[in-house]
Amino acid sequence: MIPRETVLGCLQTYADRGIFRGFGASVDRNGNLECRFLWHAQEPHRLRFDQRRRALVFVDLLPGVPYPSEMDRALRAYVAGRSREDLPEHRRLDPGKANAGCRNRAGAVSIEVRCLDDDFEYAATRAVKLVNEVFLDFLAGPWDAYMIEHFGAPEE
Repeated sequence: MIPRETVLGCLQTYADRGIFRGFGASVDRNGNLECRFLWHAQEPHRLRFDQRRRALVFVDLLPGVPYPSEMDRALRAYVAGRSREDLPEHRRLDPGKANAGCRNRAGAVSIEVRCLDDDFEYAATRAVKLVNEVFLDFLAGPWDAYMIEHFGAPEE
């Protein structure tokens, strides 16, 4: 199966289960898969699968994160730490299969997961799980003010 079709099938499964709402996908002129869906925010998330680079990128996932800032540094450390041996297997990125990183452009952070082998389903599911953990684990608590300001989280 073509990697792009594998990734699309994996993401479509999340939409079919009701995890993603308003899921839509297209292929751009460079052959990259472009997906939009509602999930953790009121505005759609944008995920690009660059087949040539073997990378799934949640584009501009977190707005308003100055570089350099404490939050930017903490997020990079959190994402880099997802391959730690002490994490449960279901939460860990296998460093032989995929790696993850952050990119901050003009204060908007994108999170990228690159497939290091041919298991694109693994990379896609881990990318989704990583972003879910960023919202439910990393941003919970210490970054409440950020969540209120940028994602309309309740102030309670």
